[in-house]
Amino acid sequence: MGATATEKILSRATGRPVRAGEIVYPDPDLVTVHDWYVVNFDKALSDLGIKRLLHPEKVVISTDHEPVAVSVHAAERQRKVREIVARHGITRFFDAGKGGLGHIFPMELGIVAPGMFVFAYDIHVTNFGAIGCLGIPLVTEISEVLACGNAWIRVPETVRVELTGRLQPGVSVRDVAQRMIADLGPELVDYSVVEFAGPALAAIDVDRRMTLCNTPIEIGAKSALVEVDEVTRAWFDGRLDRPWEAQNSDADATFKAVLPYDLGLAEPQVAAPPTPDNVMGVTELAGRRIDYAFIGSCASSSIADMRDAARILKGRKVADGVRLFVTPGTHEVARRAAAEGLIETFFAAGAAVTAPGCGPCAGGRIGAIASGEVSINTGTRNDYGRLGPRDAEIYLGSPLTVAASAVAGRITDPREML
Repeated sequence: MGATATEKILSRATGRPVRAGEIVYPDPDLVTVHDWYVVNFDKALSDLGIKRLLHPEKVVISTDHEPVAVSVHAAERQRKVREIVARHGITRFFDAGKGGLGHIFPMELGIVAPGMFVFAYDIHVTNFGAIGCLGIPLVTEISEVLACGNAWIRVPETVRVELTGRLQPGVSVRDVAQRMIADLGPELVDYSVVEFAGPALAAIDVDRRMTLCNTPIEIGAKSALVEVDEVTRAWFDGRLDRPWEAQNSDADATFKAVLPYDLGLAEPQVAAPPTPDNVMGVTELAGRRIDYAFIGSCASSSIADMRDAARILKGRKVADGVRLFVTPGTHEVARRAAAEGLIETFFAAGAAVTAPGCGPCAGGRIGAIASGEVSINTGTRNDYGRLGPRDAEIYLGSPLTVAASAVAGRITDPREML
């Protein structure tokens, strides 16, 4: 009997063949931690009397949740992070200005590759599935991994989604990703890996595959993977100077479910508060007044997303009374956006462009909203209080929809401006 990609990757990391449902202690190829969590793991280790990491060479730390210290408290935390990094001998530290969003730049730099296994102290490590790397999020257990080398997990089952059809004009992969988690539902994907394959995958680039892999975690999936193909191989040309091996599922592997999914949605989708899977067509919400818009986050901050936003904003202005923030995901994305004139388009439209990283999606430290305000953005979550006040409303949409809404001053179907 064949194996799923997840079973293959975890078999290599465990050192023996494993199957879904087994409890295993896999050794990760990489451990990623973001700036807000570094002090936490260091304190946990210190409380246990542990003074060194077992494998500091495997650790990647990124300053992305708060790349710009907006208070003295934040500056002190950043200083502590630098001290911790130096004390533990962590050489892959990407401070402010050095990398950007830690769920994206490790792929750009070839730090992660297909077939790898990563533990992370943040749920959206699932982005790495876009290139066939399995990322599993942990929380407090990350201290165990740093001290002992691994932690236990149950090998997840796999829900395979076979993508078919083609995108309609004005509908993006972000729309599909949001609609899909509503259609799949938490009962099906709970503690499972959502694996994307199918004939339509050939037309979806790695940037948009990140979006596909980002959303299933919001309904309880353990991770997400995309089948490695020629798109993956082409993306890694010039990025990797070492051999890598794809770990795709065998045709006779055992899946929890195999589902066809047609990309041909009739219209763009918007997630209404308070959950990302509370999704409906944009026409059902069109006309809702907004105060605030944001384009960025690990779900939608690639160069493809920047281009989509610029398509709408070019030659137009953000509506009076609305503020629009744009956050490129990484420094590489920001550089390319500047070279292509996209940053100038954002400025000309009246948007505020922030430092590469998570941007407001991290919780409103930069670009919070006021009590009673309404936001539409491309962030990962829309629970009450995500951007500050609990009485504010947060809607989630694609870069096209958010940009169009910022121009109109109300939730708007982007097809009206394309």
